[in-house]
Amino acid sequence: MPAVITLTTDFGLADEYVGVMKGVIVSIAPAVRIIDLSHGIMPQAVREAAFVLGAAYRYFPKGTLHVAVVDPGVGSDRKIILLRADGHLFIAPDNGLLTFLLAGDRFEAAYEIVNQDLFCKPTSSTFHGRDVMAPVAARLANGLQVEAVGPAIDRAALVRLTPSLSINRRQGTVTGVIIGVDRFGNLLTNIHVDDLYAITDRSGPDQLAVTVRGIACGRVHNFYGEVAAGVPVSLIGSRNYLEIGVNQGNAAKVLAAGPGDGVVVSLDSGGRAG
Repeated sequence: MPAVITLTTDFGLADEYVGVMKGVIVSIAPAVRIIDLSHGIMPQAVREAAFVLGAAYRYFPKGTLHVAVVDPGVGSDRKIILLRADGHLFIAPDNGLLTFLLAGDRFEAAYEIVNQDLFCKPTSSTFHGRDVMAPVAARLANGLQVEAVGPAIDRAALVRLTPSLSINRRQGTVTGVIIGVDRFGNLLTNIHVDDLYAITDRSGPDQLAVTVRGIACGRVHNFYGEVAAGVPVSLIGSRNYLEIGVNQGNAAKVLAAGPGDGVVVSLDSGGRAG
């Protein structure tokens, strides 16, 4: 059973919410190791949380349990699920946050968390992270079998995020969106390097030009210092997704861009973008 539990939330650190969740976990499973993945997800930004968790979970040992609480539907009839996928366990609301694990061969099994004997009492209708997800995670760390949380759910019944990326090989374009902004002001997109290779025949993303909100951001570079200070720069970040920054600056402010804004990557007609 999990020796490591990660936490991903949109709670921030100004309030007691994260600390209280940790208190619940260690009260039940004092030996477990808790790692904060991120508490800086924008409020209610399910797509950003999905991106962050999807990019990060594989760097943890197999068997890690990841708890993600970005839950605009808390208190409604949305489900809370336990997912087994790619050798890891995930607890999250069934709102699309785990979409990235539902395709291909990563999915193993899913369960609806309904066993109220596992919950904190009384159970708040507005803080399921504390009263449902945290105690269930701790009990799994103590050896609870996954089947004890509730009935199995078919993969097809789970909520998925609507696609926000398209590839047009004929026109040589990839269209995506900004899904987050990091603390440096870099714009994080949902465009993976493999999406770019789909229009470059794997010959290299430096042939590509990037546009954000209709503003040209030049070709794809290898690192920030390839452009002058204050100039926008597009590159493949450490997560293997396209990012747009400003060398020694803040792209979100300079480009007046943020989550939901469109990003277009195009293959330049001469084979190399300017």
